[in-house]
Amino acid sequence: MNHQNENNRLSQGEFLLFHELLLRRTGMQITSRRSQEMGRHLWRVAAQRGMANLQVLYERLDETRTESDLWDQVISGLTIGETYFFRDSSQFEALRFHLLPEIIKRRRGERRLRLWSAGCASGEEPYSLAMLLTEIIPDLDRWSISILGTDINKESLARARRGRYKKWSFRQVGPDMVRRFFTQENDRFELHLRIKSMVNFTYLNLSEDNYPSLMTNTCAMDLILCRNVAIYLPDEQVQAMVRRFAGCLTQSGWLMVAATETDPRGFADFITRNMGSAAVYQLRSSEENQAQTAWDLEACPAAKEPEPIAPEIKTPPPRPAAPPVLRPPLTAGPDVLSQARRMMETDRYQSARCLLEQAKGNRRGTSNLWLKGARRLANLGKLAEASYWCEKSLEAEPLSAEGHHCRALIALEEGNPLLAGDHLRKALYLEPNHLAAHFSLATLYRRMGESQKALLHGRQAIRLASSLPPEQSVPEADGLAAGRIVAMLRVLLDAA
Repeated sequence: MNHQNENNRLSQGEFLLFHELLLRRTGMQITSRRSQEMGRHLWRVAAQRGMANLQVLYERLDETRTESDLWDQVISGLTIGETYFFRDSSQFEALRFHLLPEIIKRRRGERRLRLWSAGCASGEEPYSLAMLLTEIIPDLDRWSISILGTDINKESLARARRGRYKKWSFRQVGPDMVRRFFTQENDRFELHLRIKSMVNFTYLNLSEDNYPSLMTNTCAMDLILCRNVAIYLPDEQVQAMVRRFAGCLTQSGWLMVAATETDPRGFADFITRNMGSAAVYQLRSSEENQAQTAWDLEACPAAKEPEPIAPEIKTPPPRPAAPPVLRPPLTAGPDVLSQARRMMETDRYQSARCLLEQAKGNRRGTSNLWLKGARRLANLGKLAEASYWCEKSLEAEPLSAEGHHCRALIALEEGNPLLAGDHLRKALYLEPNHLAAHFSLATLYRRMGESQKALLHGRQAIRLASSLPPEQSVPEADGLAAGRIVAMLRVLLDAA
């Protein structure tokens, strides 16, 4: 890799070296047919950075964190990011007429929706979801709507946040919808603020293990769209990603991938549901882990206007109810905390709760178990139960900064930013150098558009995280390493 040839081609050895490095650091798999394109881009990066050859570029990349400017420059030229509004009409018909109405009906009581566009590129997909929701939820202002858009390409994320597009992005959109949601300025179309405000964009590398996590806002999702991402990833990476998605979804949550990515071997935790000409995946419930049942919908009507309620769903008749099992009341023994801990380790949270409510003395130990259960329940998407457990933890230990931080993260998942801010400020009052609380407050203020406050807490979090070894896990941050938190905050503050 010492000399640049006239066509900027990669030798077989050079291609394999860079291919292995990209795969290891980003999960991206570049096919050999893109070798020439890859070579041109790598030589261009090397020249712009004043590097004499690709050997220098390779060594610099190998020793630099993936979230760095250098890696951003390499990634931005190798991810295609080509998308447009309402891409794949059959899938959006399934979303419009079947999938979203089913979720909306299920969530009608609490009026809360959480959707994630993973690999969102320049934002057309999550904004399409936002436009769709405004059409099918008549009382949208009474709902707590969270739409998350993530991508590894920071240039694409910056374009998504701006919300300005050219005509080519509208090749599946009629003129009426363009007029409803965009303002035209010369050859650009700017998205209305109401739609923009419904989507939160953030950097996330899907090949890493920082999801599901309350800290990355990737828990308790009702629907995940991850379309045309698997084309970059090898099979084992795709399977690991899908397993993590399963942990991000609420019970009976949904995953939609591109039509060409529906390989059933990679979706063991899901049941395939046919919705017209589209196939989607629903997370298996505990009862469905035993056997898959049919759940197919009739073809989506092409011209019918959307209904705000779910259509009739064909399901098998209910099974006869089993006779109730009579058990003696659960009573606490002398070591009630050990009993409760054992119950939690086998996911028997109701039994653990019953025992903890009988616990006397050892307030700190009781508080810690309530808090541990709250985190687990929140990661499972059981937010009402998680809130209860967290409140019980704070009742036992009201001066716990960790308890207030956990309650804040749950409040964010519940769509209650004011309550979240209140608990985060309490956490920092009790522990001024609480790194995770500064990180969370910076994220919250960024979402609320309060840039100066986001900068204040973000810089404090960067200062605290930079004092730690980059690979050290940060307490209360769901296993995120200090170096990764610094990188995430720099992206966040650049967008503030």
